[in-house]
Amino acid sequence: MNIKTINSMANLARLFGNELRIKILMYLLEKEEACVNEIVQGLNLKQSTVSNQLKILKMGKIIKMRKEGKKIFYSLADSHISVILNTLRDHVKEDE
Repeated sequence: MNIKTINSMANLARLFGNELRIKILMYLLEKEEACVNEIVQGLNLKQSTVSNQLKILKMGKIIKMRKEGKKIFYSLADSHISVILNTLRDHVKEDE
């Protein structure tokens, strides 16, 4: 495996290494799609906090967005992200 691929994998793993981002991702996994206000209310977080984390996740290509009028909806980027989240959850639950 080349160094570029390894670096990309490490960067991706870092994005999953934050509790707040995992909460947001799991919310999107469950809801399939949500706007910032829905995430804020659903997770009881500040809008600025959610917006900042969404920006990081979007830059990392973990989530995608679509506009509908003035609203912006966020969802997981693709099925690979769903697989990663489900695998992480299943692995952790094995020890419970």
